[in-house]
Amino acid sequence: MHTEIIGHCPICNEKLIATRLTCKHCGLELTNDFSLSKFNYLAYEDLQFIEYYLKCRGNLKELMQQLGLSYPAAKKRLDQVLERLGYSTAYSDTYNIEVIVETLPIYKDESLATKQIKTKLNESKGLADISLTNNKTFTIYYEEFGNGIYASNLPKGNLLTWKAFDSAIELLNKSGGKASKGNAMKSKLGEGHLTLDTVEGYIAHKAYGVALGDSVLRRISALSSILEWCGLCKNGYGYLELK
Repeated sequence: MHTEIIGHCPICNEKLIATRLTCKHCGLELTNDFSLSKFNYLAYEDLQFIEYYLKCRGNLKELMQQLGLSYPAAKKRLDQVLERLGYSTAYSDTYNIEVIVETLPIYKDESLATKQIKTKLNESKGLADISLTNNKTFTIYYEEFGNGIYASNLPKGNLLTWKAFDSAIELLNKSGGKASKGNAMKSKLGEGHLTLDTVEGYIAHKAYGVALGDSVLRRISALSSILEWCGLCKNGYGYLELK
Protein backbone atom coordinates (compact mmCIF):
# COMPACT_ATOMS: atom_id res chain seq x y z
CA MET A 1 0.00 0.00 0.00
CA HIS A 2 1.41 3.37 -1.02
CA THR A 3 1.04 6.41 1.25
CA GLU A 4 1.21 9.95 -0.08
CA ILE A 5 4.36 11.71 1.05
CA ILE A 6 3.81 14.70 3.34
CA GLY A 7 5.99 17.80 3.30
CA HIS A 8 5.52 19.16 6.83
CA CYS A 9 5.93 17.68 10.28
CA PRO A 10 2.49 16.88 11.81
CA ILE A 11 3.77 18.01 15.23
CA CYS A 12 5.79 21.21 14.69
CA ASN A 13 4.90 21.92 11.03
CA GLU A 14 8.56 22.27 9.97
CA LYS A 15 9.58 21.06 6.50
CA LEU A 16 10.43 17.35 6.29
CA ILE A 17 13.28 15.71 4.39
CA ALA A 18 13.64 12.12 3.11
CA THR A 19 16.44 10.06 4.69
CA ARG A 20 16.05 6.71 2.92
CA LEU A 21 15.15 5.71 -0.64
CA THR A 22 14.36 2.11 -1.55
CA CYS A 23 14.07 0.38 -4.91
CA LYS A 24 11.22 -2.16 -4.78
CA HIS A 25 12.66 -3.99 -7.81
CA CYS A 26 16.23 -4.80 -6.74
CA GLY A 27 16.17 -3.91 -3.06
CA LEU A 28 18.74 -1.10 -3.32
CA GLU A 29 18.61 1.33 -0.40
CA LEU A 30 20.12 4.82 -0.32
CA THR A 31 20.52 6.64 2.98
CA ASN A 32 21.16 10.39 3.04
CA ASP A 33 19.40 13.71 3.59
CA PHE A 34 17.26 14.11 0.47
CA SER A 35 15.40 17.37 0.01
CA LEU A 36 11.87 17.20 -1.37
CA SER A 37 10.69 19.19 -4.36
CA LYS A 38 8.88 22.48 -3.79
CA PHE A 39 5.64 20.78 -4.87
CA ASN A 40 5.85 18.37 -1.92
CA TYR A 41 5.49 21.30 0.44
CA LEU A 42 2.22 22.49 -1.10
CA ALA A 43 -1.15 21.74 0.46
CA TYR A 44 -3.31 19.10 -1.23
CA GLU A 45 -5.74 21.81 -2.40
CA ASP A 46 -2.90 23.68 -4.13
CA LEU A 47 -1.71 20.53 -5.90
CA GLN A 48 -5.26 19.81 -7.02
CA PHE A 49 -5.53 23.37 -8.38
CA ILE A 50 -2.27 22.91 -10.35
CA GLU A 51 -3.53 19.62 -11.76
CA TYR A 52 -6.75 21.24 -12.99
CA TYR A 53 -4.75 24.16 -14.40
CA LEU A 54 -2.53 21.78 -16.41
CA LYS A 55 -5.52 19.76 -17.62
CA CYS A 56 -7.02 23.02 -18.89
CA ARG A 57 -3.68 23.80 -20.60
CA GLY A 58 -3.42 27.09 -18.74
CA ASN A 59 -6.82 28.31 -19.96
CA LEU A 60 -8.13 30.32 -17.02
CA LYS A 61 -11.63 30.53 -18.46
CA GLU A 62 -11.91 26.74 -18.66
CA LEU A 63 -10.43 26.43 -15.18
CA MET A 64 -13.09 28.79 -13.84
CA GLN A 65 -15.81 26.55 -15.29
CA GLN A 66 -14.19 23.35 -13.99
CA LEU A 67 -13.86 24.64 -10.42
CA GLY A 68 -16.87 26.95 -10.34
CA LEU A 69 -14.73 30.02 -9.60
CA SER A 70 -15.12 33.64 -10.63
CA TYR A 71 -12.26 35.25 -12.55
CA PRO A 72 -10.99 37.19 -9.49
CA ALA A 73 -11.04 34.03 -7.35
CA ALA A 74 -9.26 31.91 -9.99
CA LYS A 75 -6.59 34.58 -10.59
CA LYS A 76 -6.03 35.02 -6.87
CA ARG A 77 -5.71 31.25 -6.32
CA LEU A 78 -3.19 31.03 -9.14
CA ASP A 79 -1.10 33.87 -7.72
CA GLN A 80 -1.23 32.34 -4.24
CA VAL A 81 0.12 29.02 -5.56
CA LEU A 82 2.84 30.82 -7.50
CA GLU A 83 3.90 32.70 -4.38
CA ARG A 84 4.01 29.48 -2.35
CA LEU A 85 6.28 28.04 -5.02
CA GLY A 86 8.58 31.02 -4.61
CA TYR A 87 7.49 33.08 -7.61
CA SER A 88 6.69 36.57 -6.41
CA THR A 89 3.62 38.19 -7.90
CA ALA A 90 1.84 41.37 -6.89
CA TYR A 91 -1.93 41.47 -6.51
CA SER A 92 -3.67 44.14 -8.57
CA ASP A 93 -7.00 45.64 -9.49
CA THR A 94 -7.57 42.83 -12.01
CA TYR A 95 -9.34 40.84 -9.28
CA ASN A 96 -12.22 43.32 -9.47
CA ILE A 97 -12.75 42.85 -13.21
CA GLU A 98 -16.18 41.63 -14.22
CA VAL A 99 -16.36 40.53 -17.84
CA ILE A 100 -19.68 41.63 -19.30
CA VAL A 101 -18.92 41.12 -23.01
CA GLU A 102 -17.06 37.94 -24.00
CA THR A 103 -17.14 38.37 -27.78
CA LEU A 104 -17.91 41.14 -30.27
CA PRO A 105 -18.93 40.76 -33.93
CA ILE A 106 -16.32 41.62 -36.54
CA TYR A 107 -17.60 43.68 -39.47
CA LYS A 108 -16.16 43.85 -42.98
CA ASP A 109 -15.92 47.64 -42.98
CA GLU A 110 -13.92 47.82 -39.73
CA SER A 111 -10.26 48.77 -39.72
CA LEU A 112 -7.50 46.16 -39.65
CA ALA A 113 -6.52 47.16 -36.10
CA THR A 114 -10.07 46.72 -34.80
CA LYS A 115 -10.43 43.36 -36.55
CA GLN A 116 -7.12 42.08 -35.23
CA ILE A 117 -7.79 43.10 -31.64
CA LYS A 118 -11.35 41.72 -31.69
CA THR A 119 -10.17 38.43 -33.17
CA LYS A 120 -7.55 37.92 -30.46
CA LEU A 121 -9.79 39.06 -27.61
CA ASN A 122 -12.72 36.96 -28.84
CA GLU A 123 -10.45 33.90 -28.76
CA SER A 124 -9.83 34.47 -25.05
CA LYS A 125 -13.51 35.12 -24.25
CA GLY A 126 -13.14 38.87 -23.75
CA LEU A 127 -10.30 38.81 -21.23
CA ALA A 128 -6.55 38.72 -21.85
CA ASP A 129 -3.34 39.35 -19.91
CA ILE A 130 -0.72 41.33 -21.84
CA SER A 131 2.97 41.82 -21.09
CA LEU A 132 4.59 45.22 -20.80
CA THR A 133 8.20 45.94 -21.75
CA ASN A 134 9.16 45.86 -18.04
CA ASN A 135 7.90 42.25 -17.76
CA LYS A 136 4.83 43.28 -15.76
CA THR A 137 1.37 42.42 -17.05
CA PHE A 138 -2.00 44.11 -17.33
CA THR A 139 -5.45 42.85 -18.28
CA ILE A 140 -7.69 44.04 -21.11
CA TYR A 141 -11.40 43.46 -21.60
CA TYR A 142 -14.27 44.82 -23.70
CA GLU A 143 -16.21 47.91 -22.74
CA GLU A 144 -19.81 46.91 -22.09
CA PHE A 145 -21.16 48.82 -25.13
CA GLY A 146 -18.50 47.58 -27.56
CA ASN A 147 -16.87 50.97 -28.17
CA GLY A 148 -13.37 49.82 -27.28
CA ILE A 149 -11.47 48.11 -24.49
CA TYR A 150 -10.48 48.81 -20.92
CA ALA A 151 -6.96 48.19 -19.63
CA SER A 152 -6.26 47.50 -15.97
CA ASN A 153 -3.15 49.71 -16.00
CA LEU A 154 -5.24 52.77 -16.89
CA PRO A 155 -7.52 54.65 -14.47
CA LYS A 156 -10.95 53.02 -14.27
CA GLY A 157 -13.42 54.29 -16.83
CA ASN A 158 -10.75 55.44 -19.30
CA LEU A 159 -11.51 53.70 -22.56
CA LEU A 160 -9.08 52.79 -25.32
CA THR A 161 -11.41 53.46 -28.23
CA TRP A 162 -11.14 51.76 -31.59
CA LYS A 163 -10.39 55.21 -33.01
CA ALA A 164 -7.34 55.46 -30.75
CA PHE A 165 -5.84 52.32 -32.29
CA ASP A 166 -6.82 53.45 -35.79
CA SER A 167 -5.20 56.85 -35.18
CA ALA A 168 -1.96 55.20 -34.07
CA ILE A 169 -1.83 53.09 -37.25
CA GLU A 170 -2.72 56.14 -39.34
CA LEU A 171 0.22 58.09 -37.91
CA LEU A 172 2.61 55.18 -38.47
CA ASN A 173 1.54 54.96 -42.10
CA LYS A 174 2.11 58.70 -42.50
CA SER A 175 5.54 58.43 -40.84
CA GLY A 176 6.97 55.66 -43.00
CA GLY A 177 5.98 52.90 -40.59
CA LYS A 178 7.72 54.15 -37.46
CA ALA A 179 7.10 56.96 -34.96
CA SER A 180 8.21 58.13 -31.52
CA LYS A 181 5.81 57.14 -28.74
CA GLY A 182 5.87 60.54 -27.01
CA ASN A 183 5.72 61.22 -23.29
CA ALA A 184 2.59 62.67 -21.68
CA MET A 185 4.33 62.70 -18.30
CA LYS A 186 6.87 65.33 -19.36
CA SER A 187 4.95 67.61 -21.71
CA LYS A 188 1.56 69.03 -22.59
CA LEU A 189 0.12 68.41 -26.04
CA GLY A 190 2.13 70.11 -28.78
CA GLU A 191 5.14 70.76 -26.55
CA GLY A 192 8.56 69.11 -26.08
CA HIS A 193 8.06 65.35 -25.78
CA LEU A 194 4.42 65.35 -26.91
CA THR A 195 4.24 66.87 -30.38
CA LEU A 196 1.56 65.82 -32.86
CA ASP A 197 4.00 63.60 -34.72
CA THR A 198 4.31 61.32 -31.66
CA VAL A 199 1.88 58.42 -31.20
CA GLU A 200 0.69 59.64 -27.80
CA GLY A 201 0.21 63.19 -29.03
CA TYR A 202 -1.52 62.19 -32.26
CA ILE A 203 -4.10 59.88 -30.66
CA ALA A 204 -4.80 62.41 -27.89
CA HIS A 205 -5.63 65.08 -30.48
CA LYS A 206 -7.24 62.88 -33.16
CA ALA A 207 -9.10 60.27 -31.11
CA TYR A 208 -9.82 62.10 -27.86
CA GLY A 209 -10.08 65.72 -29.01
CA VAL A 210 -7.44 67.10 -26.62
CA ALA A 211 -6.48 70.67 -27.51
CA LEU A 212 -2.93 71.92 -27.94
CA GLY A 213 -1.48 73.07 -24.63
CA ASP A 214 -3.64 70.72 -22.55
CA SER A 215 -2.48 67.81 -20.41
CA VAL A 216 -2.87 64.27 -21.76
CA LEU A 217 -3.65 61.00 -19.96
CA ARG A 218 -0.79 58.58 -20.54
CA ARG A 219 -2.17 55.70 -22.62
CA ILE A 220 0.85 54.79 -24.71
CA SER A 221 2.11 51.80 -22.67
CA ALA A 222 -1.21 49.98 -22.87
CA LEU A 223 -1.92 50.93 -26.50
CA SER A 224 1.56 49.98 -27.77
CA SER A 225 1.54 46.64 -25.94
CA ILE A 226 -1.91 45.79 -27.31
CA LEU A 227 -0.87 46.60 -30.90
CA GLU A 228 2.13 44.31 -30.50
CA TRP A 229 -0.01 41.59 -28.85
CA CYS A 230 -2.41 41.56 -31.81
CA GLY A 231 0.49 41.28 -34.28
CA LEU A 232 0.38 44.70 -35.95
CA CYS A 233 3.33 46.53 -34.42
CA LYS A 234 6.72 46.20 -32.81
CA ASN A 235 6.68 47.85 -29.40
CA GLY A 236 10.20 49.26 -29.25
CA TYR A 237 11.98 51.35 -26.62
CA GLY A 238 10.62 54.85 -27.23
CA TYR A 239 9.09 54.03 -30.59
CA LEU A 240 6.26 52.11 -32.25
CA GLU A 241 6.79 50.42 -35.61
CA LEU A 242 4.51 48.65 -38.06
CA LYS A 243 5.32 44.99 -38.68
